[in-house]
Amino acid sequence: MAESVASVDGFKTTGNRLLESDMRNLLQIGHLVSSIKGRDRGKYYLVVDILSQCMVLIANGEERKIENPKRKNVKHLHFFGIIAAEVSDKAMSGRRVTNTDIRKGIKSLAGI
Repeated sequence: MAESVASVDGFKTTGNRLLESDMRNLLQIGHLVSSIKGRDRGKYYLVVDILSQCMVLIANGEERKIENPKRKNVKHLHFFGIIAAEVSDKAMSGRRVTNTDIRKGIKSLAGI
């Protein structure tokens, strides 16, 4: 069966997910994501580093600390359209991002 492709805000989507090619262009540190594959399925994380167009490092400040982030393929993540501004600004300016910053960002964005 063929998946239906629709356009949302100028980006092509299949169902509720951005196509991988569009997602690669949107990658940014501080993006709120949730895992859709693996043992960590359903948990919220923030992108803390971009390794390549396909791989990112994610952390949640609890099980996955900033000192030991999880390497994850972007195909296995659901990207929400929101970014933790404080985490993004700190990372871009070269200041140290803490686990507390990550936990606060996830809590404020995801409402958990």
